[in-house]
Amino acid sequence: MSQSPELPDPSFTPIDRDLLAALDADEEGMLEAADAIYTNRDLDLAHIKAVGFDMDYTLAIYRKQPMEQLQYDLTLERLVGGAGYPDEIRTLKYDPTFIVRGLILDKRNGHLIKMDTHGRVARVFHGRRRLNEEEIRANYRNAKIRLSSTTFASVDTLFSMPEACLYANLVEFFEARRNDGKPLAPVELPAQPDVQLFGGINTWKLFDDVRNAIDDIHRDGTLKNIIMADLASYFVVDPGLPLTLHKLRSAGKKLFLLTNSYWIYTHAVMTHLLAGQQREYASWRQYFDAVIVGGRKPRFFTERDPFLEVAPVETSEQVIGEVNAERFERGRVYQGGNIEAFERMAQAQGEEILYVGDHIFGDILRSKKDSRWRTCLIVEELADEVKGSLTGSEMIEQITALDDRRHAIDDLLGQRRALLDRMETSLGLGNGLAPEFKPRLEDAAKRLRKEIDVAKRVLRALDREAFEIGDRLDKHFNVWWGRLLKSNNELSRFGAQVELYADTYTSKVSNLLRYSPVHFFRAPRELMSHDVAISKRGAKR
Repeated sequence: MSQSPELPDPSFTPIDRDLLAALDADEEGMLEAADAIYTNRDLDLAHIKAVGFDMDYTLAIYRKQPMEQLQYDLTLERLVGGAGYPDEIRTLKYDPTFIVRGLILDKRNGHLIKMDTHGRVARVFHGRRRLNEEEIRANYRNAKIRLSSTTFASVDTLFSMPEACLYANLVEFFEARRNDGKPLAPVELPAQPDVQLFGGINTWKLFDDVRNAIDDIHRDGTLKNIIMADLASYFVVDPGLPLTLHKLRSAGKKLFLLTNSYWIYTHAVMTHLLAGQQREYASWRQYFDAVIVGGRKPRFFTERDPFLEVAPVETSEQVIGEVNAERFERGRVYQGGNIEAFERMAQAQGEEILYVGDHIFGDILRSKKDSRWRTCLIVEELADEVKGSLTGSEMIEQITALDDRRHAIDDLLGQRRALLDRMETSLGLGNGLAPEFKPRLEDAAKRLRKEIDVAKRVLRALDREAFEIGDRLDKHFNVWWGRLLKSNNELSRFGAQVELYADTYTSKVSNLLRYSPVHFFRAPRELMSHDVAISKRGAKR
C-alpha cells in the first residue's frame, strides 16, 4: 500500500509586538478559553452566505443583577396588588445565584429539579431546601418526567431566572406560614380538581400566579418602558460587537436581525448598543441587510405568516402593509414572516445560513428541526463555567483517574464473577470432575469470593471518594447546582441540549471577532464506548 510523503509541520513568522499592540492583539492569548467558540459539528464559515442574530441576550447583553432584580420586584408587586398575595412577600429577596438554566419546575410538588441527559434526577430543591437522596428516590425513582406534561415547566431562558427564584422563595414562604398556623391564601385551595396539594399548599396555582404576573409585566410594556428610560443601567455595551458585525459584512456575509421584540424596543436597544460606534454606519440598521422584528419564534420556523413592513418611526409600531417582494431591501423594517419566505428574499437557504441566538427552543431547536440552518448558541454563563473548570482542573483530573480505576475494576470484577459462576455450577453438578480437582476448585472458589468482596469494598470506597471530590468541585461552579453543563459524570439536561442542537457555542457574539470570517470550526472526533475500549486495549499491547 502506498504511503503519502511526510508533510512538514506548518510554521509562521512571529508578528512584531508593536504591530500586535496597535491591533490590540496577542499571538498567544487571542483565544482565551473563556472567549473561545466551541464546536459540536463541523462548520465552515467560508460556505456561510448569511449570518443572523437574535437580539435579547445575544446582541444585547443585559446587566444580570439589575435586569433580573427589576423583573423580580415588578412580579412581586403584581402578586400583591393584583393576585391577593400578602404584603409580607415583599421581604423575599432575589438571589441571582440560586437558579441556573436547564432546570425543571415540578408544579405538583413545588420542586426545582436538575436532571442529566438520560432523565435521571440529580438534585432537587423544595423552596431553598435541598432534598436528600432518600427523598429524591421516593419522589422520582419510578417517575418518568415528561416535559410535554403540564405538570412540568422548563427553566430554559435567562428571562426565566427571576420567575423560578421567586417561585422557590414563595414555596418556602408558605411552608413557614403553614408551620406557624397562618393563613395560606391565596394558595390554600386547588385551582383544579386533579391537583394534589403538597403539605396543604397549592404549588400549582402558585406557579400559575407567578407566570401570569411576569407575563403581564412583559406584555403590557411595564418592564420595557422602565428599561428604555434608563438603558445604560440595564445593558452592557460591548465595544467588540460593532467590529464583529463590520468584519462579517466586509467579508461579504449578509447580516440580518431576527428578534421577537417589536420595533420600538428593538430600535431603542440597538441604537444604544451600536449608534455612533463606527463611522461607516450612520444608523444601527445599516449593519444589517434585513431587520425583522416581532418574529414570533419558534412560530417563524413552523408556520407561514406573511412579512409585514413597519414604519421605522422611533415611537410608532405602525404597520404599513403586507410585503410581497422577491428580496429584502436595506433600510426597511419587517415584522413577522416565515422561514420559507425569508430564504427566498434573502437569496440564501439551509446550510448557507448561520443563526446566532441564546434560546435553546425558540432560536436553536426549532431552526434545527424545521430547517438546515447552522447554529451558534450564546451561553452567557460559559465564561464562568470555563473558569470553574480551569480552577478545578486538578479535581477533574482526580475524578477522571478514579473513573478509569473504577472502570478497570468493574471489568475485572465482571470477568471474575462469570468465572465464579462457572466454578459453582461445576461444583454443584459434579460435571464429571476428577476427584483430585474438586478440593482445588472449592479452594479457588472460596478465595475468589473473598477477592470479589474486597473488590466490591474498593469500588464503594472509590465511589465515596469520587462523590466527595465532585462535591468540592461543584463549589467552583454554582454553589447550589454545581456545573451548568454536567451532572455528575453525565451531561446535564442543558448540556445535552447544547450538544444536540448547537453546531457551535460561545459566551458572546463578539468572540467571533477572534476568528477569520472563513474559519473552519472543526468538531472533536466522536467516540462510542466500544471505540474507547478498543483504543485502550490497543494501547496496552
